[in-house]
Amino acid sequence: MVQHIVFVNIPSAGHMNPTLPVVAELRSRGVAVTYFVPPQMRQVVEAAGATWQLLEEFKVLNEEQKAKYVPEGMPPEDYEFPIIAMPVAASQLPGLISQLKSLSPPVTAIVHDPFLPHALVAAHVLGVPAVSTLTMPGPGVIARPAEVTAKWESNEVVRRARREIQEMYGVDVFRFGGLMEFYSPQRSIVTTIDGLFVPPAAGMQRERFGNFPFTCVGPLLDTKVKRVSHPSACDAEPKPSSGFPWDVIDSALAAPKRLVLISLGTVANSHFWDEKFGAQALNNGLENCTGKEIIQHVFRTAFEALREEEDLLVVLVVGCQPDVLEGLPAPPSNFIVRETVPQIELLPKCHAFLSHCGANSMHEALRFGIPLVGVPLFGDQVPNSQSVAEAGAGVAFVRPLKTLSSSALHSSIRQLVDVAPGNPFRQAAQGLSDRMRSAGGVARATDVILETAMARQSVIAGA
Repeated sequence: MVQHIVFVNIPSAGHMNPTLPVVAELRSRGVAVTYFVPPQMRQVVEAAGATWQLLEEFKVLNEEQKAKYVPEGMPPEDYEFPIIAMPVAASQLPGLISQLKSLSPPVTAIVHDPFLPHALVAAHVLGVPAVSTLTMPGPGVIARPAEVTAKWESNEVVRRARREIQEMYGVDVFRFGGLMEFYSPQRSIVTTIDGLFVPPAAGMQRERFGNFPFTCVGPLLDTKVKRVSHPSACDAEPKPSSGFPWDVIDSALAAPKRLVLISLGTVANSHFWDEKFGAQALNNGLENCTGKEIIQHVFRTAFEALREEEDLLVVLVVGCQPDVLEGLPAPPSNFIVRETVPQIELLPKCHAFLSHCGANSMHEALRFGIPLVGVPLFGDQVPNSQSVAEAGAGVAFVRPLKTLSSSALHSSIRQLVDVAPGNPFRQAAQGLSDRMRSAGGVARATDVILETAMARQSVIAGA
């Protein structure tokens, strides 16, 4: 039987980039691949070899959806993300299922992001297995207090959409998951190693999906596959031919200077640029902080800490916001400022990486043995940075508005870039790199998807 794997995802660099090398690997094995995602990601999806299909993005509800799911008088802040995921899923499912049924050859498995309940319902209707992709060290890093889960699930918008899905398709999406945590009962791929995996936490997670099979495959990287550089950018990540100053980098390294990369990811620089992080950043003291405020705090501190370090060359990734450097001092002469960079090509040349410790950035750095200065912003970034520090592969500045000073950052960077034999940070990072290399990566993830698809087919054949 010809395998036809469908991917369903959100248009986020962190959620999509690990899947693109897997798409390319599936295609190299002769597998048909269709990828459902909003249109700004069409280029990278097709570059990886998949057929692109439209899945509308859920930013705001349209008027029809509001009339159907939102009680009269409910303020808009009561049905923002993640609440909005449920009514969007309910309204999109009929069209998605119809499209899936029309595909040829028939769909044999659905690979999906846990933020989307669509895929589990569609897989149930089609009678095919689902494989969820966790682009974080495991479900435990986003475990929430019981009262938060209860508040979300008792929201009338969520209740109406949940009831509609259950009545139409016979699936209660909260029986085995929760908002932003719709993992597959058949298989979940986790882009980490066993030593960094964070299993389901006590409470809702353990009760609903504590027995689900999670398979750690390590980082999913392939420098030959185009990547998403920023959710606001339609183009794929720049390659050396696009004008990135590799000659300046290489000349500095030959001097020899030490190379430091500073990047705080894409979410704070897009979705939260002018909005407060809110409850998602309660564990980091940034709930009343906007993306712009914390990013500028980090950049200002880095300018102060590293401007006199003549033996350092710093590559600063500022993202696509036009006012990102507004009100800040001019970048020091030892800084190269770029909106985006080819991160997985640049990291192997680096001596240290100041990162928000989003799961992809963290794992990419460690995969190349690069120690980290973790400056987490919200969500799983906080435990991610702490796990790096606990492993001895870096330093964590949790609650950075209070802890990140120019002197502390200067001291941390100097420790990490020291290339003298026996540097414990570099040794720990290299040890994690070795373990990640042996986790299987893209080939192992591809095997897991195909094994899951074929196991279901064997059951059907033997019935």
